[in-house]
Amino acid sequence: MDGLIKPDSVIVDDWDFPVETVDLTASKLGDCNLYDVPPSMARGIMRTDTNQMLGVHGSKYKAIKHDTVVNSVFDALSSANISKDFTHNIEVFDNGAKMRGTINFPDLVIEPELNDHISFQVVFYNSYDGSWSFAQQAQGLRLWCLNGCTTPDTVAKTVAKHTTHVNVEGSAAKIQLGLDAFFNSKDKYQQWMGMPVTSPVAEGFFKTTICDVKNNTSEQKYNFKRLDALMAGWKHNSAHVGQNKWALYNTMTEWATHTDESRSPANTRRLRENQIASAIKQLTFV
Repeated sequence: MDGLIKPDSVIVDDWDFPVETVDLTASKLGDCNLYDVPPSMARGIMRTDTNQMLGVHGSKYKAIKHDTVVNSVFDALSSANISKDFTHNIEVFDNGAKMRGTINFPDLVIEPELNDHISFQVVFYNSYDGSWSFAQQAQGLRLWCLNGCTTPDTVAKTVAKHTTHVNVEGSAAKIQLGLDAFFNSKDKYQQWMGMPVTSPVAEGFFKTTICDVKNNTSEQKYNFKRLDALMAGWKHNSAHVGQNKWALYNTMTEWATHTDESRSPANTRRLRENQIASAIKQLTFV
């Protein structure tokens, strides 16, 4: 991490633990014998300090270690040289099988509306269980309610399968592009504030995007519980900033980041963020 120093508040042991790729054995019900699983079929990822199995994968899988991801992101930030004023938080889930990190830059801020401050944020993910690819994305953090403003600009995002190597130089370039897109988004957000959206239009948008339930009939089906939650969010946001496209956008990002009621908040948040990124691309039609 040349040029950047981890804050003292980071507990390294939370995510920097040893893992090894190990061979697997299998057994049959009622049979005490163990049978070797050919490495060409499958191998496991074991956390060796606790002897917990974190994931089972095919032969081509290569573990990208959490430590490698953290170091690569900080090295990329150092190379991008955007700011040394930052705070960050790194969390692990499911015994360390999943990791999510956020880096916030309080000095890189836009204010699309008076007292509505959004700071630049870099988010990164990794997993050993195959549920999350290595991913790094640049976005905004809306400070008045701390929900992330997901950017639809894929140029600001890096995703790598666990059969490749992390490209620090490429990640640094995308962080810089993400920062440029972040500052340019102020004009877009201000335009959205001037674009009226009625409650029926907002409800129709949610039904055809985030709440849509795919089926083979001509009848439109949607997730009513999710729609009800989103419309409650729309009511709150439109009362705060007006019935416009900006309120619609923030309703979605607020829903994506408020997942404490879920049985697996981290997984739910990751899933919702992907759903929102897809739905945001449809905002041009609202």
